[in-house]
Amino acid sequence: MVWLLILQGVVFLVWAVLAFATLFQLRKRAADRTGHMFPGPIAFITEMQFWLADPEHARLRWALLLMTVLLLALSVLFAVVGI
Repeated sequence: MVWLLILQGVVFLVWAVLAFATLFQLRKRAADRTGHMFPGPIAFITEMQFWLADPEHARLRWALLLMTVLLLALSVLFAVVGI
């Protein structure tokens, strides 16, 4: 069962890298678009809409979705197995 814990740790690490890279990219794009160093929540929501619709980022969206689903499935597996 230790291998499941290691697998969950690796999946979490990949998920965290993808999530933070996405957030930093969205902040940078919002800052470039608005001209403010710290854009507000409305700018973030606008950038999120562009990111979700942009076909250039489809692979990253799918990877993030896959890692999220895999991480949730591993968490459920741990709950059922009872480690």
